Amino acid sequence: MLDNRLYTFLTLCETRNYTKTAEKLNMTQPAVSQHIKFLEDYYQVVLIAGKGKDFSLTEEGKALQEYAKTLKSNSERILSLLHRIKNRAKPLNFGATLTIGEYMIPPIIHRIFREEPETDISMFVENTDILQKMLWDGEIDFALLEGNFNRNQYRVKIISDEEFIGVCSPKNRTASKPIELEDLLGQNLILREPGSGTRDILEQALYNRNLSVNDFKRKIEIGNMNAIKELCHQNVGITFMYREAVKKELSRGYLKEIPIHNFNISHPFSFVYLKDCPDISHIEYWYERIVYLRNN
Repeated sequence: MLDNRLYTFLTLCETRNYTKTAEKLNMTQPAVSQHIKFLEDYYQVVLIAGKGKDFSLTEEGKALQEYAKTLKSNSERILSLLHRIKNRAKPLNFGATLTIGEYMIPPIIHRIFREEPETDISMFVENTDILQKMLWDGEIDFALLEGNFNRNQYRVKIISDEEFIGVCSPKNRTASKPIELEDLLGQNLILREPGSGTRDILEQALYNRNLSVNDFKRKIEIGNMNAIKELCHQNVGITFMYREAVKKELSRGYLKEIPIHNFNISHPFSFVYLKDCPDISHIEYWYERIVYLRNN
């Protein structure tokens, strides 16, 4: 269990306001201040610099925040860990970003159902930002991420490197011959919402060419991959996604790959979990299992 004074500190880091922290924790504001003072006296450091609008964490405060976040998440996992040991179970509880959750992982889950029918499985398909929060909140054991994230905060293992390509309708003029990336700016761009891994990879690729999603003729944001592919097929615009997500449509000629000069981008699908978690052997068991089933 997390010490309630550390929990108060984490809540204050989140709200950046003593009054809001007191309301959220059903405490008085002086009690919040007393908890923070206790921690500062105990660790013999200053954690908070300023109050109200001038609230900020010192370097020591930032370090304690990271430590306490990990401690809170891991403490919430102990109950489920003990139950797993008691029941000799290996439940699969994880999150995956959209491309991985819809296109890579379903055949793997099918094999797990077939080969290990006693396994309880819970999978959450969300964007990269939401899955990172679920990790810290102890709601999932690990996440399969396709986008960019702060790798220093986690243990990260690579599942595979995946090719990232441009896609359009067979009717689109860009499907007929090789083209420069800049020549696509007159097209409508259909893309995922902010926070998604697919969009993150695209924005980074454009940034490296001194471009952005706003440089295209029109930007259309849609949270559903199948809807994006259908709109591309209808020649409403173009999109960018992992080949894994569109390989069936490409093989049938329903969509076409845009042949772009000097656009050779690949990005890892990553297996991500918290550092120093108490059930690391259980989590790494599932990493080995997923990689094996992915490749065999």
